[in-house]
Amino acid sequence: MDNFNITYQQGNSFIHQLSPYTKLMIILSISFVAIFNTSLSVAVSLFLFAFCSAIFLTNIHYKMYWNFGKIILPFVFIISSVFPFFYGGQVTTGSDIIAISTPFRDLTWSALGFGALLGLRFLTLAMAGLTFAFTTHPSDLVQNFTERGWNYRYVHAPVLGLILFPRFIKLALEILLTQKVRNLGFELKGFRKKIYRFRHLVFAMLVLGLRNGQVQAMALDVRGYASNKKRTFVRKSPGNKFTETISLIILLLSIIFLISQFNPEFMQWNI
Repeated sequence: MDNFNITYQQGNSFIHQLSPYTKLMIILSISFVAIFNTSLSVAVSLFLFAFCSAIFLTNIHYKMYWNFGKIILPFVFIISSVFPFFYGGQVTTGSDIIAISTPFRDLTWSALGFGALLGLRFLTLAMAGLTFAFTTHPSDLVQNFTERGWNYRYVHAPVLGLILFPRFIKLALEILLTQKVRNLGFELKGFRKKIYRFRHLVFAMLVLGLRNGQVQAMALDVRGYASNKKRTFVRKSPGNKFTETISLIILLLSIIFLISQFNPEFMQWNI
């Protein structure tokens, strides 16, 4: 956790040179397919594509991704292990042959495939999100979408997420360290102590979050956001029309794929 950092990393890689609009369209395409896809082979291919793109097309060291991966992997493992026990034919990903017998329930290949599908969804979304955060400068994001006529309020919201989320993670770690140094809740034991400290952490983060939001709102008003449609920027925005067109085509193909997935012959939802 000490090296946990998902802020923008300076670089001249292929993905760095794509415009924020292009990357957003591609990430939306990946997200749509990852969430609604019912094919295990497609899920594996999509994860490998997101993984290879992050490792080989960003020139960012793999440890940057691993710092987040070691946090989310236990969560993904729990999902992939627990949800097969609740499988009720939601998505057909395998045969009905029993693969593992347990005292609670016999797990079929379909149930195990369902758990693997859920785990791959989270891993793919995590890799795509980290790639976007590592290679997209917040100023480029604001500039690129403002030039397209988007309202600054909608543009600045995700930018605040890219800027403030890492700060909140660091702040939470500092508060937890302070609680341990001062031995907050020393009279309590075990899980009760953790709950007691967590309550104080939530209150502190809530107050500081409201304060940071007010500061950001005042900064936008002072700088005159939305007072003029044309603004000047110091940074040169990356990207070109060709890659943006390709990203739109990819988004269109993902939508066509989703439409085919909603065919009852390929998708079975137990509502």
